[in-house]
Amino acid sequence: MMLRPRILSKQTEIDQIINEAQTCYVGLANENNPYVVPMNFAYESGVVYLHADTKGLKLDILKNNPSVCINFNVGNELFYRHKEVGCSWGMKFKSVNLFGNVEFIDDYDEKYRIMKLVMLKYTGENYEFSEPSIRNVVIMRIKATKMTGKVYGY
Repeated sequence: MMLRPRILSKQTEIDQIINEAQTCYVGLANENNPYVVPMNFAYESGVVYLHADTKGLKLDILKNNPSVCINFNVGNELFYRHKEVGCSWGMKFKSVNLFGNVEFIDDYDEKYRIMKLVMLKYTGENYEFSEPSIRNVVIMRIKATKMTGKVYGY
């Protein structure tokens, strides 16, 4: 019997995978050249927040095309059903793709709030920030227009 991925239908399952992920992979479209970059993030109610330096290729691309696909995946683990049979090997995974458009956040208080969310995700602590650190960071908001999820091997 062939294993098939299970398509996720519950938002709670999708949210769990996103919240468990430590890195997201942001897919951008630079004319005819795809570009994928790993990033840290915060997630809140169907919205992903990213932060970046004030200069760089991803910002140049996003200013021309704000459309993104963000992948989150966890639980990657090699497995097999029969060790001697090559095609019985596979990779367990839990994966979510989130689609949306980047919106740049300029409001200082909102940028501060989002950076606190990011630090809370990674440290579990409530950090404070200096004014220059908030003014000199680019914050991006991506409201999900579509989310899909799959689980395989679990």
